Amino acid sequence: MSDEPPVHTSTWKPMTLALAGAGVLAAWSTLLPESVRPWNFAALGAVGLFASARLRFVQAIAVLALALLVKDVCIFLQYGWRPEPLSWVAFAVYALLGYKFLRHTESPLRIGSAAVAASLLFFLISNFGSWLAQSLPYGYSFAGLLDCYEAAVPFYRGTLLSDVLFSGAFFALHAVLSRAFFPAERVALARPIQVIDEGAGW
Repeated sequence: MSDEPPVHTSTWKPMTLALAGAGVLAAWSTLLPESVRPWNFAALGAVGLFASARLRFVQAIAVLALALLVKDVCIFLQYGWRPEPLSWVAFAVYALLGYKFLRHTESPLRIGSAAVAASLLFFLISNFGSWLAQSLPYGYSFAGLLDCYEAAVPFYRGTLLSDVLFSGAFFALHAVLSRAFFPAERVALARPIQVIDEGAGW
């Protein structure tokens, strides 16, 4: 009897949607004071990676957009800040990486690498947006851009840590629960390519 996981045939994945929904609820954590929550420590990036890797892309984008909307509303109510358009572009990177590289894998190394890469791209894109908007008077120069990135390093620590931890939690829970209770939602792992020796029959 084969131990290969079943290939998904249904678009309805209640367990996967529930995990992604938990990530949306976690967006409310932005209301926590900074004394409790480190700067930029949130599950949003991990939600983008996980949802796009385990749901249909349209569903994943809807989940991520809802989480970002909750986050932006919370930040506006708490600080009065308005979201920068490039921050949404930066979060879209998580969805693209998850869809492209994690749909057919449960490899901790691959998931961790994607989380690190996504957090770095988020750092570069979002802070470039901050520099363009001159949220602080850095000045429109290369030196000003470098100053902006340097000032954002403490925030990146929280982004990197939360992306790695939450991504690990989401993907690990999915792997365990799909094996124990939701076999129809197991990941169809990519099979290694078999090399055929065409000269074997000569």
